[in-house]
Amino acid sequence: MLFNSYLFTFGFLPITLIIFGLLARSGNLIATAWFTILASLFFYGWWNWHYIFLFGFSVGFNYLWSLLLIPANGAAEEERSRRVRRMLLGVGVAVNLALLGYFKYRNFLVDSVGMALGRHWNLAPLVLPLAVSFFTFEQITYLSAASNGEPGTGDFTSYCMFIAFFPHLIAGPIVRYNEIYPQFNRNTHFALTAENLSDGLMIFAIGLFKKVIIADTFRDIVDPIFAHPGPVIFRDAWGAALGFALQIYFDFSGYSDMAIGLARMFGVRFPENFDSPYKSRDLVQFWRRWHITLSFFLRDYLYIPLGGNRRGELRHYLNLMITMVLGGLWHGANWTFVMWGTLHGVGLSLNHARRKAVRKLPDAVAWAVTFIFTTIAWVFFRAMTFRQAAFLLRGMAGLAGSAAIAHKYSVNAHDYTRIALVLAIALFGPNRQTIMSYEWRNDYVYAGAFALLMAAATMTMANPPPFIYFQF
Repeated sequence: MLFNSYLFTFGFLPITLIIFGLLARSGNLIATAWFTILASLFFYGWWNWHYIFLFGFSVGFNYLWSLLLIPANGAAEEERSRRVRRMLLGVGVAVNLALLGYFKYRNFLVDSVGMALGRHWNLAPLVLPLAVSFFTFEQITYLSAASNGEPGTGDFTSYCMFIAFFPHLIAGPIVRYNEIYPQFNRNTHFALTAENLSDGLMIFAIGLFKKVIIADTFRDIVDPIFAHPGPVIFRDAWGAALGFALQIYFDFSGYSDMAIGLARMFGVRFPENFDSPYKSRDLVQFWRRWHITLSFFLRDYLYIPLGGNRRGELRHYLNLMITMVLGGLWHGANWTFVMWGTLHGVGLSLNHARRKAVRKLPDAVAWAVTFIFTTIAWVFFRAMTFRQAAFLLRGMAGLAGSAAIAHKYSVNAHDYTRIALVLAIALFGPNRQTIMSYEWRNDYVYAGAFALLMAAATMTMANPPPFIYFQF
C-alpha cells in the first residue's frame, strides 16, 4: 500500500482518520493510541503479512530488553549499575544489527567471501523484510533512550506507537523517542483538529506532487540508460546522471514530506528531513541538508562514539571515512554503495581540510564543485555493477568514443529542458518549509493550491512505482 496509490489516498487514510477522530473526541487516549497501532500494523502487513512476525519479534525483544536498561532510582544504585547497563545496551544493539545483517547482508557477505576464495555457494535468496533498515535504527535509538533514563521509556503503548506509527514506519524520517513521546501523551495534540488536518493535507499534497509529477517523470531517462549493457555517449550519460540526481531528491524528499504531512494530520510533528540540499556550497552543508535524520543518527551513534574530531586530524578523517562507508553500506548490500559512501568520506575529509585554508572558493564555484561531485557519486548509488557505472562515467568524461546506444535511449533537447527546469526549481524555488511558512491570508487560495496539487498528482497515480528508498 503505497502513499502514492489510490488505495491509500482514498481508502486507508480517510477511514483511519475518521475512526481516529471519533476515538480522540471520546477522550480515551489509550483506545485512540491502540487503534492507531493496529491500523499501522495492518498497513505494514498489507505488503506481506509474513513480515509481521519479524516485526513483532523486534518489537517484543527490544521492549523487554529496554526494561533491563532503565536506570534504577538513586545515585548509588545508578553508579553500581552503569557498567552493567552499558554492557546490556551493547548486547541489545548487537542483536538488532545481527538481525539486520542476516536479512540484508547474508548473501552479500557470502558472495564476497566466495569471490575472494574463488568458490561459489548456492544459497536460497532472502527477501529483504520491508523497512528493516529503518525500524532497526529506531530500535537502537529507543534502547539508547531507555539506557539514558529518558521520560516515558517503559511505557509499552507509547513505545509501540513510536515504532509502528505508519507515517514513518517504512522509510523514515528516523525519529528519536524524546521527540515524539510527549506528543503521544497530550490530549490537545494527539487528536484530530482542523489546523493539523489542513496543514497535514497540504504538506502531503506537496510531497505527492514531488513524487508523481516530478520524480517519476525522470524514469524514462534514467532507467533505460543505466540498464544499457554497453558504452554511453556524453550527452546521454550526463542526462541519466542529472536525471537520477533530480529523481532521487524529489522522490525521497517527496516521501518525507508525505510522511511529515501524514503525521501532522494525527497531531504529531516529525523532524525535518530535507532542506534544499542542492543549494549547498560544500559537502558538509550537503549532509546537513540531505536526509537530515540519517545524518544525525550516523553522527550521534557512530561518528561521535568513534571519537569524532576529538582525537587528532588523522583520526578525524578516519572516523569520517568509517562513518560514510558504513552509511553507504546501510543503503544496500552492494559494493557500489560502499564506493558511494567512500567517495563521500573522501570528499568530506577534503572538505574539512579545505575549510582550514585562508582563501575560500567563490560561492558559484563552490556550488558547482559540490553539485558535480554529488552527481558523479550518484552514478555508483544508482548503478547495479561497477561495469555499469564505468560505462556511465566514461561517457560523462567524453571517453566513450564513437560507440552509441540505440536511438530510443537517447536524451534529447526536450529531456534536457525538463532537467534544467526541475534543477531551477530545486535551486531557486521555495522548498516545502518556505511554502508552509507563507501567510495564507485567503483561504480560497490555500484550498485552490491544494486542489491543483492533488488533482495533478492523482490523475497520474494509476500504476504508482514504489519510492526509491523502499528498497533499503
